[in-house]
Amino acid sequence: AQDPKINRLLAIKTIRFSDEFEQDVIQDIKERFFTEAEIAGQLSHPSIVTVYDVGEDGDLTYMAMEFLQGKDLDKFVSKDSLLPIRRVLEVVARVAEALDFAHQTHLIHRDIKPANIMLLDKGGVKVTDFGIAKAISSSRTRTGVILGTPNYMSPEQIMGQKIDPRSDIFSLGVLFYQLLAGELPFRGENLSNLLYQITQVRHPSIREINPRIPKACEQILDKALSKNPEKRFQRAGEIAKLLNLLLSKIDQLHRRPAQGSPQPKA
Repeated sequence: AQDPKINRLLAIKTIRFSDEFEQDVIQDIKERFFTEAEIAGQLSHPSIVTVYDVGEDGDLTYMAMEFLQGKDLDKFVSKDSLLPIRRVLEVVARVAEALDFAHQTHLIHRDIKPANIMLLDKGGVKVTDFGIAKAISSSRTRTGVILGTPNYMSPEQIMGQKIDPRSDIFSLGVLFYQLLAGELPFRGENLSNLLYQITQVRHPSIREINPRIPKACEQILDKALSKNPEKRFQRAGEIAKLLNLLLSKIDQLHRRPAQGSPQPKA
């Protein structure tokens, strides 16, 4: 949409809560939605989408945010469309930095998944939909379905326990695994089997799926996907730091002259 006041192109997200929720909980959800959206709107980070406005028009609730030109990560999670490994490390590092920034303001994303990460045409990365999942969590829907994406949920989220930033770290681990392997670390024939896998079963080794993946990536994934939050990274910034270090080492190797090739003179 075009903002007529400042002649700026915006993206507008809308939701009609009455389509999804029982009447007696709608007001409470709306209040939570606006509270979370207000917090999200105060986040100013190069890898977090900027929220300009939220409001209501009749029974339609809307959020106006910066218009992004690019593709979401859903396009890059199947085996035939994976990004180069170096690009994956870069993307996950940027997402980890965005999460670390948000977590310091006590905002947990709760719904990290490919559809909520945009790769911009100009090369940047943007995380979208901060805080929206909290507004609609733990409220009964008309159909009784789970809102959110169970594939990326942490064990404590699935079990209805109190969650903290380490839940986002688990979800980021699932996303990282999928971007590298082209498949999810936890899969089930049905919902109950999937939830059992996430809460009880260890993920398959990433290097058994693709031996080209650096050992360091496997170590990062194993820690991020720990069932016990105490054994995970305690801050998303730790993941960003390790990935940036790995990127630096990869770049150094690529710059190093091949053995036997002429060396430049001083």
